[in-house]
Amino acid sequence: MNNNDKKTVWVYAVILFTSAFIVLLITAYSQIKVNKNIDEVRNKLGSTEREKSNFQMSLSSALAENKKLNEKIQALEKEIENFKISEEKLEKELKDFRNENSLKFENYEKLIKANICYYDGDIKSCALILTREINKNYLESDAMQLYQKLLDITIRKAAQEFYYDGYEYYKNKDYDKAIESLKNSLSLVDNEYYSDDCYYFIGYSYFRKGNLNSVKEAMNTLLEKYPDSTYKKDVEMFLKANFN
Repeated sequence: MNNNDKKTVWVYAVILFTSAFIVLLITAYSQIKVNKNIDEVRNKLGSTEREKSNFQMSLSSALAENKKLNEKIQALEKEIENFKISEEKLEKELKDFRNENSLKFENYEKLIKANICYYDGDIKSCALILTREINKNYLESDAMQLYQKLLDITIRKAAQEFYYDGYEYYKNKDYDKAIESLKNSLSLVDNEYYSDDCYYFIGYSYFRKGNLNSVKEAMNTLLEKYPDSTYKKDVEMFLKANFN
């Protein structure tokens, strides 16, 4: 091999070595870049997983907080409902209290009115107020004592006066007032010696007015309640003559 051939071989060797070196560098660079990309991907994947985990944790926390808020809302709604019930109950109690005291006041006023009637000498009005207008359940002890005292004093005397008035109205042919007065007498007392008289004149007052159904009712009541009445035979004959 001459010198020229040796030089040519040497040149080729250098070129081949250089090329191999370059290939090696490129391969190494590529490997480094690939590894870097892999690390970046891993980092991104790790970041995504962390974000996903953080998101799941945040979602769980939000759901837990939402559950707590719902429980608080339900508790508040229940408290509001209980408050409404309590408020309605208090309003009802207050209304009942006002009504009860209003009724008490009204009954005390009526008792005072009855007392005034008594001292004015109007025992009939006094007795009617006591028996028809006053509810004894709304009177306290002192008021109840006054009520009972007035009733004991007036009731029989008032019943008798109503009977006398009714009889006078009957004789004067004022049958409507006769019926009213005689019924007032019976509403106060119906076991006096004149009580059967009241039914008798009530019956005849209705008869004079042409109200036959009320006539029959009054006369039959007389016979049922007062079987020993001196009017018994007369009433039986009257009924037989007019209703048989």
